[in-house]
Amino acid sequence: MASAAGIINHRRTIRQASLKSAASASDILMSMGFPKHRVEKSLAATGHQDIQLASDWLLDHVDDPTLDEAIPREYVLYACPVGPLGESLDEFWTKSLQHCGRNGAHSLLPHVTLCSFFPCDDSKVEMLTAALQEAVETLEDKAPETISLEHYSSNNFIGLFVEETHAEFMRILTNQFKAEALVKAGVKVDPHKKQLHMTLAYQFNAAHHDVLEKLSKEVNIEAAARWELRLYSRDPRAAKTEVLRVLYSHTPRANDELELIPDDYIFMSSSDNRGANDDGWYKGTSHQTGLTGMLPGNYTEKAPESDTWTVHRVIPLTKSLSSNPALINLDDKVPSPPTPLGADERRSSQYKTPEGLLQQSEEEASKYANLFKLTKTPARSNSIPLATTTDLPTTPRRLFVIRHAERVDITFGQQWLQHSFDDNGKYNRKNLNMPKRVPVRSGGSLAFSKDSPITEVGKFQARLTGESMRENGIVISHVYSSPALRCVETAKAVIDGLNPLEPLKIRVDTSLFEWLAWCKGVFPKWMTLAELEAHGLSVDMNYKELISASDLSLQENCQSYYKRGDTLLRREIKEHPKGDILIVGHASSLDGCTRYLQGLSARPALEFSKIVQKIPYCGAVALQEYQDFGIWDLITPPFATLTHAPNGRFDWHIMQG
Repeated sequence: MASAAGIINHRRTIRQASLKSAASASDILMSMGFPKHRVEKSLAATGHQDIQLASDWLLDHVDDPTLDEAIPREYVLYACPVGPLGESLDEFWTKSLQHCGRNGAHSLLPHVTLCSFFPCDDSKVEMLTAALQEAVETLEDKAPETISLEHYSSNNFIGLFVEETHAEFMRILTNQFKAEALVKAGVKVDPHKKQLHMTLAYQFNAAHHDVLEKLSKEVNIEAAARWELRLYSRDPRAAKTEVLRVLYSHTPRANDELELIPDDYIFMSSSDNRGANDDGWYKGTSHQTGLTGMLPGNYTEKAPESDTWTVHRVIPLTKSLSSNPALINLDDKVPSPPTPLGADERRSSQYKTPEGLLQQSEEEASKYANLFKLTKTPARSNSIPLATTTDLPTTPRRLFVIRHAERVDITFGQQWLQHSFDDNGKYNRKNLNMPKRVPVRSGGSLAFSKDSPITEVGKFQARLTGESMRENGIVISHVYSSPALRCVETAKAVIDGLNPLEPLKIRVDTSLFEWLAWCKGVFPKWMTLAELEAHGLSVDMNYKELISASDLSLQENCQSYYKRGDTLLRREIKEHPKGDILIVGHASSLDGCTRYLQGLSARPALEFSKIVQKIPYCGAVALQEYQDFGIWDLITPPFATLTHAPNGRFDWHIMQG
């Protein structure tokens, strides 16, 4: 493994680049005409991620009455586990909610509190994150391999206590952060003085104690885990309020009413809580806009307060992912990769750095991998004949998730249906980029309004993508697709480009359909497998999908969408212990299907939506499995991606003038 000095120097380089980029972002926003204090407030509120998010925040909060007030955000430092232990805790959170209803622990994510909330001026946030980095680097060589936990239960509390040796290291680290924060940012941090622990349940009905205790003992505290330090902040208005998630949109009908946007959050003080008003209307403040007004309570549901927090820094706390090094087979011919610290830094940067930091050159990526000895699957030579799926080498598995290709309804608008189908429902191709033929399906031409095919250019995009994968030696063993026609057609074209020696059947699964909040209240009617097969799309007629359309709900929240895709992928990964897997879905699939596999939590809905909008047709991500560590990690896609400029419709009539 790389020396401690090498790791520290590398992290300092990342930190310096981050601070430089953040300063540049501040300058750019001020050059756009935003006052300095507003720019600092927006960057703090969005975790110094990038200029676009900060400017969007400023526009959303233009009418926020506190926009120009010098009210600092509140910060807190947590230690959180990811990997198998994190998954086990998430499962407990879900089961305890289902069986016993909400208790006090459900207001936050699983964590160990290292300090109390403390204020920090917006202008000093970068200095605060630098102080945390410095504290970690100072104690780098003393970091434990893992964190041990011990189960504890009383009449009104169920939790996990940190083993004292490891708790002492956490306390020393927090005190070091306290000292660095005071020197660098003039910020006072108050370390947690009680015994360090993770709360699993409190403020619960006494009748539920035995069930909660039984469920808590199902948490595998010996499971592998990577522990992370996470520096969060919250809007000060979130303190001592109930947090609600908006389920349905609401357009104000009176001046005192608040506009409701699905998946926004509402801060509601105790004086305006549910039950305080007989008419079902309550007073709350929007997290997205900062505006306050009256709202219908039945348009919302309770949500964890931590869903509204911003994460500013994520730093590895433990040296190893495995909680029991003896579980790793040291006699393997091909050594398993050590804890991928570089991967952790990359995941952290999605919260703390502009996008430019994520786009490393090939030379930088090579040095990065060598520094941490992070093994990557080498690209196979083009001169090597394509292998059959039975001859696959025993290299780490990879997972490829691709967005569908260009769709007809977006390219030509919904009016394409009126122009392309006559009164008898016969299809007439009106443009060279329209499909040469469309499938015969129940519901006729109207069914395409909610389930569009792809264009001829789209087929070309997808086939080029498949050819690029083939040219880089990628051999796909299994293909899964969303039931949307545009996805199945894209999967077919990618397979054509791959030109596999063995036929690949497309396994269609409803679990892969996009987030239902974007369906505008109407379910699409997808084609049946028989209809797809009749159209020349080679689908697996014997495949049993995980869920069906009847299992879906239009009220699905963002976290449920992440869980839906993750559940399917874990089933298929378990079913196929060898070979690379291809998933063809939607823009949302690239993050929604892979986030939990990386040991990360679901993004807040607004952040998720903004990221999805940046994914082009046939945009792709690749993940590689680190089996001994129980995670999959993003890698640079080992094939070229596609870029092409928009090409508008040419009207020859302009030549008549």
